[in-house]
Amino acid sequence: MYYLLYNCKVGRKNVIKKIEKIHKKISKKYDCYKIDLDEIKLKETTFINGCDENDIVILCGGDGTLDQFLNSIRDANVICKMFFYSCGSGNDFARDYKKQKFIDITNLKESLPTVKINNQESYLFVNGVGMGVDAVVCRSKAQYRFSEISKSYFSIALSSLKTFRTYSLDVIIDGEPKHFDDVWFFVCNHGSYIGGGMKVTPTAVRDDDFLDICIIHSLKIRTLLLLFPLIFIGKHIIFKKYIYTQKCTKFKAIPDGCNILQRDGEVIDYVKEIEVER
Repeated sequence: MYYLLYNCKVGRKNVIKKIEKIHKKISKKYDCYKIDLDEIKLKETTFINGCDENDIVILCGGDGTLDQFLNSIRDANVICKMFFYSCGSGNDFARDYKKQKFIDITNLKESLPTVKINNQESYLFVNGVGMGVDAVVCRSKAQYRFSEISKSYFSIALSSLKTFRTYSLDVIIDGEPKHFDDVWFFVCNHGSYIGGGMKVTPTAVRDDDFLDICIIHSLKIRTLLLLFPLIFIGKHIIFKKYIYTQKCTKFKAIPDGCNILQRDGEVIDYVKEIEVER
């Protein structure tokens, strides 16, 4: 049995058409059911536990859909095969699998890093977490998602930079404390890409045992605007005076003056500290 899970809130006509096309193609040979994720909300673990080794689940959506689904089945016993078909507004996970249409995610949740927020809630994440102007951009992008206005991450970022206030940041990286002033944003990534193809951590390798940190700090907005296009191609890291990068397995961050976090593009408010572990 095939189960095609999709996010009805995607809203874009081309995405819906892709899902319909996949459903039609599979249905020619096999029994295939389309299931709106809203219909099984809070029951995802029960659904996956009810699937057997002959079942195939295909999750359709973007990075946010993948993040939320894997967190919702975190305690599930997965014995069916699960695949991910990238067709959402954010597809940075799929960029690490350029040649694959259907990415095997059967055992993915076992290999993902976790982020603990305010020493309470713990979440898996697929691509990365970050605090600062990148989280502000994610919030603005989400607001445009269901409107007729289409804006890129880059265009939203340029307008957000003009009003964003930098902050100070204390971090502990594999037990070593560091302090940064005038921070624009930091990310702690599992993959190479965020924000629709930006290579903020170009040396990141998804299947290795490390997290990749990038902290952008201590520069004026004019310099940042000149530097910003280089982030898309991963060349910004040569400016070591302003760009701090490091590989690690554990990372703790306590920002002063910033409390908005993005996790795989999903925004969380009132964040005072995070702990990330590979």
